[in-house]
Amino acid sequence: MSQSSGESATSVADERLWSRNFRMYFTARIASLFGDTMLPVALTAAVLHAGYGTFGVGLVLAASMASWVLLMLFTGVLADRVGVMPMMISADAMRFVVQVVLAGSLLLSRPSLWLIVGLQGVAGIGTALFEPGNGSLVTRITTDVQRANGVLRTAQAMVSIIGPAVGGALLAVANSPAVIAVDGITFLVSGLSLVMVRLPAGAPPVGRGRMLADLVDGWHEFVSRRWLWTVILIFCIFGLVVFGPFLVISASTITEHRGSTIYGLSVAMQGVGGVIGGIAAARIRPRRPLFVAACAFLLYIPQFLVVAVNAVPAFLFSAMAVGGMGRTIWHVLWMSTEQRHLPTSVLNRIYAYDVTGSIMLIPVGRALTGPLVAGIGSVPTLLISTVVAMAGCFTMLAMRGIRRLPAQPAPAISDKSCSEFDKTSVVQ
Repeated sequence: MSQSSGESATSVADERLWSRNFRMYFTARIASLFGDTMLPVALTAAVLHAGYGTFGVGLVLAASMASWVLLMLFTGVLADRVGVMPMMISADAMRFVVQVVLAGSLLLSRPSLWLIVGLQGVAGIGTALFEPGNGSLVTRITTDVQRANGVLRTAQAMVSIIGPAVGGALLAVANSPAVIAVDGITFLVSGLSLVMVRLPAGAPPVGRGRMLADLVDGWHEFVSRRWLWTVILIFCIFGLVVFGPFLVISASTITEHRGSTIYGLSVAMQGVGGVIGGIAAARIRPRRPLFVAACAFLLYIPQFLVVAVNAVPAFLFSAMAVGGMGRTIWHVLWMSTEQRHLPTSVLNRIYAYDVTGSIMLIPVGRALTGPLVAGIGSVPTLLISTVVAMAGCFTMLAMRGIRRLPAQPAPAISDKSCSEFDKTSVVQ
């Protein structure tokens, strides 16, 4: 192919991805993520300034995730019943109101701790309403789901670097209510952008019976695919033993030995690695995406050992960047595989099981890290995390149904037949 032909093909691909619908969804997603990355900084400052101490900070930061995890399965069912767009727009409106009310309360008085906790709990309900749509909306606004997921993940990694810095800068020149108000405005921008998305006509919402029956139906679809539930089970264990402890130990260990500046830079390097991983994942087209994804996730592991041995900053930054790259490649390939292989009629419900299973034990892992470190030390804890992470990756690579799952399901097969294909492909 000539160079001009290649450029023409790239231009057509760009045009197909960056449609009006994708641009609006991209704007909505990045706006709300930008606010989310600033919010923990502002909430921590606000709660401490109000005199509620670290106990109050822990309660406030946990409130949103708790309601999100508890309701996610039900909102996945609801998304299949009423459609994702009404839920996502309503969620943005809810979170806009919550953060504006909180900002006003902090500005005018000293609100009670339980009011702040309650408002963040309501914000978590909004997140639970919003999240199922992230699993299915991409499939309805572009045909190149992997590239779209790569672009979104790249932008998310960039926001993870910029957002906290902007939040800190705003705190320096303004105050925490102002930053919280800005977070509320990002949800307004997100909601208005989603209003301008025009989805193509599709199948009508399903699940007109009882919600519990729809939830059970989604569970049956979930457990009928061994490659799917095995990966979620592994990541559930990762949340308890890998992700939860590492955040706590890395923050405390790096800050103690190298200072808060080095810790902040190491987190930023994870974001830089995420940007590189997102760009790479948007371009590669592996025939066996989950095999490549599991191999990429192995790149996440060296940072545990680097933190354990208190390596010099150069090695620390490199390991963090490589880890961010590996985890991002995993995420893009995993999301794209789900979106290609799962029937659209149950995708929201299955995505809800995915998210719930992946994050539900992370808070538990964080809570247990302190006693575990006090009992055996931070280095043995990190070594346990390393062994568990490696065991999980090699388990995925050892399973034929995961290792050999193709990028695309068999062509010209209905959703029901695809389901049967998925079931039999992992048993052979």
